Amino acid sequence: MFNSLRSQLTLLLVALLVLLSVVTGYATLSTMRQDSEEQARQILQVSTNVFRQTLQVRSDQLTESVRILAADFGFRQAVATAEQGTIQSVLENHGGRVNANLAVLFALDGRMLASTLPITNLDPLQKSFQAARSQQGAFADIISLDNEAYQIVLVPVRAPQVVAWVGMGFTVDEQLALQIQNITGLDVSFSQLSGANRNMLTTTLVPGAQQQFSAMLQTVLLGESQVLIDESENYISQAFALDQDNQLWAWLHLPNERWLSNYQQLRSQLVQIFSLGLALALVVAFFYTRSVTRPLEQLVQFATAIGKGSTVAAPEVKLAEIGMLANTLTRMRTGIYQRETQLKEQAERDSLTGLGNRLAVEKHLPRLFALGDGQLLQINIAKFKHVNDSFGFSNGDVLLQQLASRLVLINDITFSARLGADEFLIVLPESISDIARDVLLKQLSQPFDIAGSAISLQLIAGSYLYRQGENDVNKVLRRLDIALNSAKNKGLALALYQSGQDESHQRELTIIRDLPIALSSGQMYIVYQPKVDILAKYCNSAEALIRWQHPQLGFISPVEFILLAERSGNINLISNWMLQSVIKQLAAWQEDHPDLTVSVNLSAHDLLDEHLPQTIVEWLEEWQVPVSALSLEMTESAVMQDTVKVINNLHQLKTSGIRLAIDDFGTGQSSLAYLKSLPVHELKIDRAFIKDIENNFQDALIVKAATQLAMGLGLKVTAEGLENRSGLASVLQAGCQNVQGYYFSKPLSAEDFSLWLTLFSSQGGTFFNEV
Repeated sequence: MFNSLRSQLTLLLVALLVLLSVVTGYATLSTMRQDSEEQARQILQVSTNVFRQTLQVRSDQLTESVRILAADFGFRQAVATAEQGTIQSVLENHGGRVNANLAVLFALDGRMLASTLPITNLDPLQKSFQAARSQQGAFADIISLDNEAYQIVLVPVRAPQVVAWVGMGFTVDEQLALQIQNITGLDVSFSQLSGANRNMLTTTLVPGAQQQFSAMLQTVLLGESQVLIDESENYISQAFALDQDNQLWAWLHLPNERWLSNYQQLRSQLVQIFSLGLALALVVAFFYTRSVTRPLEQLVQFATAIGKGSTVAAPEVKLAEIGMLANTLTRMRTGIYQRETQLKEQAERDSLTGLGNRLAVEKHLPRLFALGDGQLLQINIAKFKHVNDSFGFSNGDVLLQQLASRLVLINDITFSARLGADEFLIVLPESISDIARDVLLKQLSQPFDIAGSAISLQLIAGSYLYRQGENDVNKVLRRLDIALNSAKNKGLALALYQSGQDESHQRELTIIRDLPIALSSGQMYIVYQPKVDILAKYCNSAEALIRWQHPQLGFISPVEFILLAERSGNINLISNWMLQSVIKQLAAWQEDHPDLTVSVNLSAHDLLDEHLPQTIVEWLEEWQVPVSALSLEMTESAVMQDTVKVINNLHQLKTSGIRLAIDDFGTGQSSLAYLKSLPVHELKIDRAFIKDIENNFQDALIVKAATQLAMGLGLKVTAEGLENRSGLASVLQAGCQNVQGYYFSKPLSAEDFSLWLTLFSSQGGTFFNEV
C-alpha cells in the first residue's frame, strides 16, 4: 500500500505538515514571548541608561555649581584665613541659591570644618572625601547619611594650592523620582538595602503596588544589577546600585500589561490560524501529490541531462506550474551557455572600446616585463567632463571609441588598454625615441569628429620607463599614476616618473592618514605670534598658528599639511580643532589678559559652511569667552570660491561681534570690487611687501597705497613679516597701525606668550627707541 511514490509522498507531506505546524507554532509562540520579554528588557535598559545619564547631567550641573563656589575669591579668602562665620554664611547662602540640602567644608586632613546640617554618622562623607582627595579633582557620588540618600559633590578649594574641600549634597527624593518618571514614562523607586535595614525611601508607584514592592524588598537579593520578572506583582522591575557599597538602589517599574497584552492576543490568533491552516494543508496535500508525481519524475530526468551538458527537449507537461518549471529549466540552460560565452569574451575586454581592461593589464604586463625594457604611457583626456556635459554621454562614448581605434592602428604600440573612465594605458618598446613618442601623442591628439563637429582635446600623459624583470604591477601603475598627476598639476602634456616621487607620494599619504591622529594625540600644537599696535606701543592681540611635530617625519610645515588637508577634505578637522583650542585658551587667559584678542585662520572650505557662524558662537558661549576675544582671518582667494555664500557667512560672523580680517593682502586674487563689499575690520598686508620695505621703494609705495585705501574703507592695517628696526620706521611712515613679525617676537607657546605680554607691557618701549 505504501510502496508507491504517491502514497509515500502523501504520507511524508502529511507528517511534515503536522510536524512543521507544531514546531512552527511552538517556535513562533516562544519567539513572540521572548521578543515581548526582550522588548520589555530593552525598554528597561534604555530607561536605565536615560536614568544614569540624567544622574550624570545632574552631577555635572552640581559639580559646576560647587566649582563656582570653590572659585569665589571671598570664599577662598575666608577659608584661607579660617573665618568660620563667613564660611558658614557662604555655605548656607550659596547652598540656598542652588537648592542644595547640605553644604560642608573639609580640611585637608579630613576634619569637617563646617556643615549646614547636623550629621550623626560622618563615615560615608569621610569615605567620599578620601576618594575625592585620591583623585585630586572634583568628585561626585551618591551616599547614605542618617537614613537619607544624598547626591554629593566635592571640589578642591585652591588659593592657589588646595587648602580645603567644599561639598554640597542634594537629596535623592520624590522630586528626582518624578523627574525620571516624566522622562522615561516608567515608575521610579529609591530604596536602602543594607543588611537588615531595608527601607523604601520614595516611589511613584500607586499605593497598592507600593505595599507589594515594600514587602518584596525584605526578601530580594540584589547583585550589581538585576531584572525581576514577576507577573503576580504586575510589574517588571529593574534595579541598579547608586553607590559603591550597594546600599542605595534605584528601581524602574514597567507594568506587565504593556508587554503581555499584545502577546496574549497574538497567541490566540496564531493558534486559530495554525489550526485552520493545518486542516487545509492536509486536504491539499492529499490531492496535490497525485498530480505531481509523474511530471516530477520527467523533470528530474530533464534536469539530469542539463547537468551533464546534454541537449534534450523539455518534457511536455499538462500542469501549468510544472510546465513553467520545465520552461524555466530550458531558459536556464540557454542562459548558462550564453553567460559562459559572454564571460569568456569579456573577462579581459573593455565592453565600450574593445581594448583590454584592468584584468588584461594585470595579466599581460608581467609577460611584457619579462621580455625586456620598455615604456608605459598613461593617457588622460583633459577636460573630458566638459565633453559629456556639452555633447552628452553617448557622444563622450563615441570619442573614447575613436581614441581606442587610433591606438589599435599605431604599429609602435605593443599593448593598449582602457584603465577606466577616460584613462588609457599603452606599452611602447624601448627602441622608440622621445621624438617618435611625441609624434605618436600628437597623432592621437588630432581633432575628433563628434556629432559632425571637429573637437580638439588635449591629451595629458604620464610616462614610466620599466626595466626587464619588473614584477610588481601595482607599484608600476602607481608610479605611472604619480607621473600623470605630476603632468596635470604642472600643466604639462607629458611628465616622466622621477626617482623619489614614490616616496614623496607615500609621505603625502602618511600625512593625510596621520592627520586625525595628530590632532588627538598632542602631535599638533598651537603657538601665538604677537600683533603690536605700533601707534599706541601696546599689544593686546595675537595670531594663532598651528604646528605639527610628527614622530617619524619630524616637523611638517603648515603649508604642506594644510594643503593636503584641503585636498583630502579634512581641513574642517584642523579648523574645528584650532577654533576650540584657541577658545579654551582664551577662557584660561580671561583673568590675566581680559582684553586679549586672538585671530584664527579659516580656509575656503570653512567659509562655505553655513553652520560655521552659529557653531563658533555656541563654542564661545560654552567656554564663556566674549566674542570680542576672537578674530577670524581669511585669504582673498578663499573669498573668491563662492563670493555670495562667503560674504553671507561673513556678515553673520560680523553681526555676532566677531572681528574679521583679510590675510596676505596683495598676493591673491585681489579685487577692489569685492574688497569694498566684504564685511571685514582689518587688512593684513603680506610679508612679501614688508620684509624688505626699508630698502625697496616700490614695496614702500605699495604698502602706503594699500594702507591709505584700507583706511579710506574704515579698515585697520596690519603689516606682516617685520624683521628689523629700520623696517619699523618704514611701516610707521606708511601709516600701518599694527605690526606682526620676528622683530617683536617669533611665535610662542601659550605660556611663553603670556610672559611676553607681561614683559612687553613694562619694557615694550625699547622696541621703538631710535625709530
